[in-house]
Amino acid sequence: MKYAEKIKHAEKVAEALLDEQSIDQVRTSLKEEGLYDREVDNVIASARNIIGEKLKPIIRSKILAGEFSRTAPEFDKLDTETLGKFVQQELKGIAVTQKRKVNELLKNGIAPEYIYKEIRQEFYPRELIDDQIAAFKETKKQNSAGGRMLNIVGGIALVVIGLGVTIASMQGNSGGVLMYGMIIVGLVMLTKGFITQESPYE
Repeated sequence: MKYAEKIKHAEKVAEALLDEQSIDQVRTSLKEEGLYDREVDNVIASARNIIGEKLKPIIRSKILAGEFSRTAPEFDKLDTETLGKFVQQELKGIAVTQKRKVNELLKNGIAPEYIYKEIRQEFYPRELIDDQIAAFKETKKQNSAGGRMLNIVGGIALVVIGLGVTIASMQGNSGGVLMYGMIIVGLVMLTKGFITQESPYE
């Protein structure tokens, strides 16, 4: 069965299931259309994914409200595996939303003790918030005048020393290779000194 044909059958099956047809009725109908057992299974799996996509807003709202139940009647057309997949997707989506909220609060200068109160820590735990705060502070430090100057001065020093020693040690491969590494590190530091660093949580 071609992909387009499978999706066409799946959309039809999804509508049938949402119209209260049973799985057995759907299976019988598909077999009467000439589909083999394996094709029927694939179509039903795709239909459940289509239903899951339609139910994602309901899944998320119930999770956020603390009212989610796998046995709720809204989800009785989904098998355990498919429902579990969509629950995990929504949990990850909620965590991303909370992560972005932390970043916005940090940009607005909100203190950590208030951030902890604003974030739903059951979805984005405190240790991740602490990691994000630490990364934000480090980025801010790197972007400060002192941090940039330190990178620029350190980078120039490493490049100059590296070039000098490399030229003086052209006869020895080991020394030359070591100094090439020093030059590269120096160039990286110079780049950091002249470019504003982005938060890793943007």
